[in-house]
Amino acid sequence: MEGTLIPELGTVGLLFIGLFLFAWILQRWRVPALLGFIFCGFLFQNYPSTLLTPLFRPVGEVAVWLLFFFIGLEYSPEHLARLSRSITRPGLIDFGLNFGLLTAVALLFSEPLEAVLLGSALYPSSTAIIARLLLDYGRLANPEAELLLGLLIFEDIVGVTLLGILTPLAQGKEVAAAFLLQMLGALAAMVILFWVLHKWIIPWVARSVPSFEDEPFVVFLTLGMVLAAGASGHAIGLSGALTTFLLGVLLPEGSSLFRTAEKSLIPIRELSVGLFFFALSYSVEVQKLPFALGVGWLGLSLLLKSISTYWAARIWGLQPKTAFRAALSFLPKGEFSLLFGVLSLSWHSTILLLVIGSSVIGTLAFATSDQLIQAVFPRKKQKAIAIPESEGKLRPHPLREEKR
Repeated sequence: MEGTLIPELGTVGLLFIGLFLFAWILQRWRVPALLGFIFCGFLFQNYPSTLLTPLFRPVGEVAVWLLFFFIGLEYSPEHLARLSRSITRPGLIDFGLNFGLLTAVALLFSEPLEAVLLGSALYPSSTAIIARLLLDYGRLANPEAELLLGLLIFEDIVGVTLLGILTPLAQGKEVAAAFLLQMLGALAAMVILFWVLHKWIIPWVARSVPSFEDEPFVVFLTLGMVLAAGASGHAIGLSGALTTFLLGVLLPEGSSLFRTAEKSLIPIRELSVGLFFFALSYSVEVQKLPFALGVGWLGLSLLLKSISTYWAARIWGLQPKTAFRAALSFLPKGEFSLLFGVLSLSWHSTILLLVIGSSVIGTLAFATSDQLIQAVFPRKKQKAIAIPESEGKLRPHPLREEKR
């Protein structure tokens, strides 16, 4: 056993060095590091790892949980309450175009269940990619960040519901009404628990618990909190990303718990996110991907997602330039799309190609959105107004002359 593990550890070590070099080189070229992780996955396909492969799925879950936890740290409960009240109309626009319209088109080519699975896969954007890009590019303070995060949470809730309904149908079972009631009950219970923690429990803990910032083993506490919150979300039938986001919201800014979590979890977040995007391309058989069919669906899904996001942003109240940047920032597909792809028999390979293609195109669109805005909305040069002179003196302005 030991003789087989040592070479495996060496391969994993080379993989980690490769991930660092790809990310570092691309960042120096002003290219997002996420693309380096994806390209590295293609390169390492000939070096199978029996150590890492079983860990890819749980590591991917942890990566999403940690990203949403860190985003939650940027928000307060009051801020979240305002967001939840105003996201319904943009969320319905996003759902109607990207699920409803795409499902209707898919019905022309496949059976109803397969069409719904394809529409479900093309509906949500990637929480992991967009959350990471918002953090990396420092855009959480931008006007469109609230809208994008609200849409991601809305999509997570809808995605969990669709997954719960479609999974038994894809397996030949029926959806029980008890499941739908359980979903609503779990959501209501989470809202009540969040309110109780915010009003009474967390303020008392923040005052009573001593500072752990200098403790060398505090990472066990902070990572344990995130893992417990994410797993609890899954246990009650909701998204783990949603519950870890709420955990981050609950930690009061400036408190000892807030500083400790922010300081201790960043290295683990970087490691898990890198492995998540590496795994996205590591197990893909490129020669089996349906490129001709996939390119058409990719173009249609990107077009509808950009239109729906721009429309939602305008209804949200953003200016055209900011709405255009929001549309360019919400294109990548990700983890939910892959889950629906596993359930589909007809569209599995197509969905996999769409996830990879939209991840690359969407990441580049996010990174270059400011330059694209300048090309689409060029700044108008202001013409200088010349005031004629008479006998070396300026003429008085007519309105000023009237006042005299």
